[in-house]
Amino acid sequence: MDKNFDKWNVIKKNIHKYKKVIGFSQYEIIFMKVGENIGYEQNGKGKDFLRPILVYKKFNNRVFLGIPLTSQPKNDKFHFEFEYKKDKRSFAILSQIKLFDIKRAKYRDGKISRYYFDKLQEKLLKLIVTPLPKEGERTKAICNNSITQKYNNVNILITGVNGQLGSELKELSSNYNYNFFFTTKEEINITNYKDVNSFINSHKIDIIINASAYTAVDKAESDVELADKVNHLAVKNLAQISKDNSIKFIHISTDYVFDGTNYKPYVEDDKTNPNSVYGKTKLDGENAIKQINPKNSIIIRTSWVYSSYGTNFVKTMLKLGNDRDKLTVIYDQVGTPTYARDLAKVILDILPQIKSDKVETYNYSNEGVLSWYDFAKEIMKMAKINCEISPIETKDYPTPASRPHYSLLNKAKIKRDFNIEIPFWKDSLNNCLITLGEKR
Repeated sequence: MDKNFDKWNVIKKNIHKYKKVIGFSQYEIIFMKVGENIGYEQNGKGKDFLRPILVYKKFNNRVFLGIPLTSQPKNDKFHFEFEYKKDKRSFAILSQIKLFDIKRAKYRDGKISRYYFDKLQEKLLKLIVTPLPKEGERTKAICNNSITQKYNNVNILITGVNGQLGSELKELSSNYNYNFFFTTKEEINITNYKDVNSFINSHKIDIIINASAYTAVDKAESDVELADKVNHLAVKNLAQISKDNSIKFIHISTDYVFDGTNYKPYVEDDKTNPNSVYGKTKLDGENAIKQINPKNSIIIRTSWVYSSYGTNFVKTMLKLGNDRDKLTVIYDQVGTPTYARDLAKVILDILPQIKSDKVETYNYSNEGVLSWYDFAKEIMKMAKINCEISPIETKDYPTPASRPHYSLLNKAKIKRDFNIEIPFWKDSLNNCLITLGEKR
């Protein structure tokens, strides 16, 4: 059996070199990207009479979660044999379906502890499967419903696809078994209730992820009406439509809802007190959602967003660093940057777990604490750009809008409720620079 598996593993990696295969030992789990055929129990009556099953298998101190295919070994070269019920045999490829993703477990380097392995098992079984009597190391459970039908038929509307977060969501979408509808402001005017409602009904939307926002912080000081329309009134529309149609709603907010005078990381229920038009309109949007209170909806506050897409601090520093010998950067504004790809991944990972009778608020940024000066220094260091960075105070760089001097976000709640790990800011910056082709 080990020999068969090793041969299959080598072939799989050769064919799909771009797919990550997670290695494993005791209490580790191997997952792979699913194909269209996620597998069915074989009962000899043809595909229409087959049931999808979750396979739990352990041998040689190795643990597997997989989906058996319908074909026999002669028809599919990626198989190993296992018993799925007493005196019955089947053949399986260890295919990942996104529901059984290691993202649901707390892990490092693909490894998972016994404690979190048990927790993962418990969540999976509770979520979609009915346990069978345990027979040694044979099948653990049979799914209640067709997995493909349950998850491939979920329709998700993502607004603001051209923004940093929207672009990252689109980039990652191929890794998830949902039907995505990515829209721009030209395709859907979210400030127009009828326009949004019509789209929602015609496309039978189940989930809305609002990645749209008016983010020109300084410009908002003189463009109050438009900032309010996008950050407040449009959000109110989406919340009301979500409630009326029983749609799950995920909205992205900001650290600018705080005034930045705290002395410790902000938790979700700390007092808000925005000191800019941008911050005020974003808070108004939050309050509109909470007042309407669509079920199964969350607000995620984030900070210092950057990406390989769009205009942001990282890309600006790279450009200026290559054009100039010296730069001055503010050192007395402290917080944590957020790689939009990390945030996008978390949003897509936690979608099945979002269940509540009231709107929940969460904080999310990368781990760590630094100033804009520290951030700029590290960008130059990683990109090996020879540009001298000097620190200055906020008062030496006046802007139309006030920024929080301290906006560190406490992420304990989102980590606890969704059992996630958050990358350290330097690791995420490194990944972004690699994507941009700037890591040297």
